[in-house]
Amino acid sequence: MMPVALHRVRYAWDADRQIEIEWAKGKGVPGALVASEPLLTFVEHEADPDAATSNGVPAICVRDDAPVLFERFQLRENTEYYIDITLPISKTEAENLAVGRRAWPFADRLATVFRPDPARRWRETATGSVIVSGVLRLKNHAGIIDLQTGFSTPLLAEVVCRKINYLDEFQTLLTEVANELAELLLQYDSPVSLEFERSDVDAENDAGLLFQLRHMMNPQNLPAAVEEVLSAFHSRLVEQSQTDAIGAIVEPEVDSVIENLDFSTLERGGPLARLFRGHTPRELSFAEHTETVDTPENRYVKAFLEQCGFLVERLISKLEERRKPAAVREAQGWSEQINELLGQRVWSGVGHLRLFPSNSQILQKRRGYREVLQFDLGLRLGLQLSWERGNSLADGFLGDVRPVHEIYEYWCFFVLRRVLRGLCQAELAANASFLMVSADSLQVRLEKGHRSRVSFHYNAVGDRSLDVCLFYNRRFKRPNKALATWDGSYSAFFDPDYSLLLTLNEGGVKRRHWLHFDAKYRMEMAEAEALFATKDTLETSEEANDDTEYDREIARLHKRDDLFKMHTYRDGILSSRGAYVLFPGNGEETRMGGPKQNLFVRHPSAFSGAPEHKFPSVGVFDLCPGRDDRQASIISDFLQGIFDTILAGDSYKEEEGLF
Repeated sequence: MMPVALHRVRYAWDADRQIEIEWAKGKGVPGALVASEPLLTFVEHEADPDAATSNGVPAICVRDDAPVLFERFQLRENTEYYIDITLPISKTEAENLAVGRRAWPFADRLATVFRPDPARRWRETATGSVIVSGVLRLKNHAGIIDLQTGFSTPLLAEVVCRKINYLDEFQTLLTEVANELAELLLQYDSPVSLEFERSDVDAENDAGLLFQLRHMMNPQNLPAAVEEVLSAFHSRLVEQSQTDAIGAIVEPEVDSVIENLDFSTLERGGPLARLFRGHTPRELSFAEHTETVDTPENRYVKAFLEQCGFLVERLISKLEERRKPAAVREAQGWSEQINELLGQRVWSGVGHLRLFPSNSQILQKRRGYREVLQFDLGLRLGLQLSWERGNSLADGFLGDVRPVHEIYEYWCFFVLRRVLRGLCQAELAANASFLMVSADSLQVRLEKGHRSRVSFHYNAVGDRSLDVCLFYNRRFKRPNKALATWDGSYSAFFDPDYSLLLTLNEGGVKRRHWLHFDAKYRMEMAEAEALFATKDTLETSEEANDDTEYDREIARLHKRDDLFKMHTYRDGILSSRGAYVLFPGNGEETRMGGPKQNLFVRHPSAFSGAPEHKFPSVGVFDLCPGRDDRQASIISDFLQGIFDTILAGDSYKEEEGLF
């Protein structure tokens, strides 16, 4: 549903405590209030929308359908606003309080985005209050902005990225990165205690716990597994020994009678005297079989759900202390899901877990139970998973900052790794790997400026073999001594987001080739298509986008700088054969010609659109969260063609020129 675009809004707590926000551009007309916002006392609707507004990202809006991670009141990145803040103090008091505080009346952390007008422009009202005016210039970073003043005016606003699908893609990115981290745990053996103690599942940091719960509480994961358990609840027959008068027993069980015979009930004579040496018992025992759901497997599932409920409640408490309302809402949703699952009547007949059923075939093989066990192991191992960069971005994962471009970078690394795992025969152990496996932990090392890598063996043909190594943010520097090989940069240093090293081994001789990728989350389809446009096309496009400073900056940044950067990687980093942009577009093909060409091969035969090989080259690949299955296969096919060409021995030899 498209949000209603607003031009000006006013939040009021009383007559002397108000905040009014107006978009610096556009035009406002009177409109209806938003019923679900009780503090919103005045609005103007937008009568002159810009392109971003028309695409569903207005400068100001209140979204009734905002996902749980996001605030309903939303502003927009790279947008300017005029703000009037009414405070219950005099102008003189306001001037005194503002001394030395650049962002007053807001917190100092807003000093980079809020600039108050000079105090001489502030106004006093008839009631003696003061109106502090200023300009809010939101920059290129999405997230939550706290517009609370020191006068009890709590107001949180979501600063939304201009990308049309940002709200959905951010959640998808978080979920898929969590899924990738969970998959890492399944690929490496690590000891884990299965004793059910609360201390075992304590997270070292809230970000790690939130990541694990976000993955596990996806409706397709733990909730679906428990529903599967409930639909085919495990039960077993229980045999209980009972006694009754001899006349009430219709079909006595001989074994039970003999085993449990009470000699004190024997009387001389009677109908069974022939069997009991002249005596007949007054009572006989019999075995009664009943079905019960109080099995070790069901106790385990119930205990795990209760433990998850404890973890979520603990997380909610910490998030509330840290004033993380969006993350609190998300965790409260998980709590409600868990309570609903535990509220099923069938659990009332299930007792407490005393011993983990480690040898149970039900847990290992039956649908639902098997998945619950996997989520339990994944959660326990996941809370041991260390990711230093993840910890430093904890606030982003907890819902107050949206470093979506950085998370997109991490996600693209995992996608490239997944592509290489599918292409190559084996993943190799390597020094400086992005994974560090020790006796009791698994550590992820994805940090800018560090040699985080993962290595693979692709294939071998005769005496030739090809190995592939994926680096995250490897730096290429100018060597400080003469080298016998083409390595590093011959000028300044470069650090692409991802670099692929292809090493051809032939007769003891190694030949190296590099491919590079850069992730550009904020790039839109039109910008990607114009990335390799001609000069005339660029000038026309820039004139068409001349409506706003932001559009001009995007045109300059993406249509020229990114193009030049790919060529710079290709030329400046020695032994490089290609450089490519990854961006969240919706394309699913490699276009070698036409007005929307996205791959350009460095060979005269490419001008006809049909080159023999697809490298050396520069280009753009679509890679969007939620649409990446088909897009990743396009990248896979592209890389496989390069790998096979190199392995065939037809190596590229441009850098053997004469000097």
